[in-house]
Amino acid sequence: MRIVGQTDISAIFGVAPKTITEWQSQGMPVAVQGGPGIPSEYESDDCIRWLVSREVSKIQGESPKDRLDRLKGDQIEFEMAKERRQYIPADEIAPVWEGAVLQAREFLVGEPGRVANLCVGRDRAQIAELLTATFDGFLARLAQSVSIDDESSDADDEGEEELE
Repeated sequence: MRIVGQTDISAIFGVAPKTITEWQSQGMPVAVQGGPGIPSEYESDDCIRWLVSREVSKIQGESPKDRLDRLKGDQIEFEMAKERRQYIPADEIAPVWEGAVLQAREFLVGEPGRVANLCVGRDRAQIAELLTATFDGFLARLAQSVSIDDESSDADDEGEEELE
C-alpha cells in the first residue's frame, strides 16, 4: 500500500517523522523521493520488510564493539590455555615430533629381519605373540619419545626382552 508523507509512515511504525528521515539514511526504501514542499511516497510492504530485516540483522549481526569484546575474550581464553599447557606452540612440538618420527623409522627399518629370524620354528600363536610384543614395544617407545614434558626418552623397550 502506498503511503504519502513522513507523518503517515511514521504513524504506521509508531515513531517520530525524524526517525523516518534517519531510517532513510540507513537504507529504508522510498518509492518516490519528495522534495521541498513535496512529500515522499513509501510502499508500506517494502518498508516493513526493510525494518524487519534491519531488526533481525541487529540480533544476528555482530557490532564492531561486540566483535572487539569477543576477540578480547578469545585472547584471554588463549592465554589461560597456554598457562595450563593446553596449547603448545608449534615450534616446541615440531622438534619433538621430528625426533620421534626419526626414531620410529630407525626402529622399524631393522625390525623385519630381526622378527623374521625370531619366527623360525615357531607356531602361529607364538608368532602372533611375538608380533604383538614387538608392536606394543614400538608404540610404548613412540609414546615416550613424543612426550614433551618428559625429558628422558631413553626408556627400555618392553617388547625386546620378551622377544630375545
